[in-house]
Amino acid sequence: MRKPVTHLQGAIAILQRDDIDTDAIFPAQFLKKTDRVGMGTHLFADWVASSQPEAAFVTAKPPVHILVTDRNFGCGSSREHAVWALADYGIKAIVALSFGDIFRNNCVKNGIVAATLEPADHATLLAAVNDGDRLELDIASCRLTAATIQLIGFSLAKGHQSQLLSGEDDITRTLRYATSIAAHEEKVATETPWLQRIG
Repeated sequence: MRKPVTHLQGAIAILQRDDIDTDAIFPAQFLKKTDRVGMGTHLFADWVASSQPEAAFVTAKPPVHILVTDRNFGCGSSREHAVWALADYGIKAIVALSFGDIFRNNCVKNGIVAATLEPADHATLLAAVNDGDRLELDIASCRLTAATIQLIGFSLAKGHQSQLLSGEDDITRTLRYATSIAAHEEKVATETPWLQRIG
């Protein structure tokens, strides 16, 4: 179980670029690191080293907690290190036009909100906010707001809203069905006893 995510707010950084992949978020040279604590120091490390303006937020003070970006954020490899680095840095939510599927699922597993906007709402948001502005997200209503805009709806992947609100991880969700699983295993053992001798 994790702490439920019901409502969050924080300063934003705007990354207006499509197809930001997991290698950009957490470069491959740091993959030997296994302790999640401290991974945030390597967030967008190659971009920071080459002074790419989109990565300026990484070293900015005060830190940001919400990223606003474009299409296909988190594409590329399935490395969960990218999400671990974002979480360790302090990112609570990412607002985008779309996400890499595996990345989006890794986000919810780690308590990060991956909120998808329709193109018109995305354009409205970008026209109304700047780096450092504050954004609020309500997970129950799937609405976001800022000082300069009215409520904008966002969507979450199927099942992600309930998982964020409950704070359940995949193991906890599976254990909901422990009784049914045990009954199924007992049925299999009775109907196909020869399977119990395999292995």
